[in-house]
Amino acid sequence: MIVLKSDYFSSHERLTRFINENHIKREDILAITQAPSFFTIFFYADDAVEEITHGMFS
Repeated sequence: MIVLKSDYFSSHERLTRFINENHIKREDILAITQAPSFFTIFFYADDAVEEITHGMFS
């Protein structure tokens, strides 16, 4: 089942790495927002799939 997911990152490099490693398609990205200290991505994905993340200090 396709659901709306989100995640946040401390830099645009980490956000880019997340998108590339998880093969998130442009049409599946709903929004990317920027706050003073982090970026948030909202995207559609299969709820059965666990995305690859590297943690805060990877």
